Amino acid sequence: MARPRLAIIVSFVGRAPLWLPAFLVSCRANRDIEWLIYTDVDMGDELPPNVTVKPMTVTELNARFSDALQTRIAIHPLKLNDLKLTYGIAFAEDIRGFDFWAYADLDIVWGDLRRFLTDERLQQYDVFSSRRDRLAGHFSLFRNTEALNRAFELIPDVRKAMASSQYHHLDERGLTVHLRQAVDRAKPGTGARIYWEEDLSTDAKFQRALSDDPSDALWWRDGRTFAPNGRELMYIHFNKLKQDMTTINFGAGDSPRAFEISRRGFVAESVS
Repeated sequence: MARPRLAIIVSFVGRAPLWLPAFLVSCRANRDIEWLIYTDVDMGDELPPNVTVKPMTVTELNARFSDALQTRIAIHPLKLNDLKLTYGIAFAEDIRGFDFWAYADLDIVWGDLRRFLTDERLQQYDVFSSRRDRLAGHFSLFRNTEALNRAFELIPDVRKAMASSQYHHLDERGLTVHLRQAVDRAKPGTGARIYWEEDLSTDAKFQRALSDDPSDALWWRDGRTFAPNGRELMYIHFNKLKQDMTTINFGAGDSPRAFEISRRGFVAESVS
């Protein structure tokens, strides 16, 4: 039996961030998973073969989401988070042929995703979150079905909320509440099967508690990601560290065996 095909979708507008090479290096290590990135950013010419950039301006993104939702959407960067829930219909043509799709962020270094997204789990579950008992805005995975691609419609007045300029946290709190209610109401053996059993990444509290001591650094090693205590993580989300980052000593086309992730940035042990 063929392994389930996985597509991870990121939308991003603005400027190429410092950490983009680290993101791309970690994508390259996950050879049988594909990334689709919708952006107005020039991401360079050293993209891994499993990363596809879909050039798209803010105006074009607005048009795409407006058409999908049949309501007028005028996004700003933070508002993109609310619209992650619509990727299954907004980018339906691009994910045709994939068994699952996920929404994700760009401020991530990926670990060995298949160690966590095992074939057994993907057979058993329809939704997979990297956070315990809730959806994660930085990574949640959905089976590519019409019902789950429209799971956002469980949220009352969702189109009104998405059309609003205010960020409503629909990608996390909003859908979590209503998806849980839908599962609770379902008869045994029906409804979406959700894996949200454990925290598999770095949350905000964890990141804020990290000191500047080298012993508190996070690590990417040979395609896997680790907390300072050696615990393997599905990926490292460094959103609370990035404002202090100033350093990266490798490029997207390099092949570091390992690199450290801390408040100062990304430092490879050796670069080839």
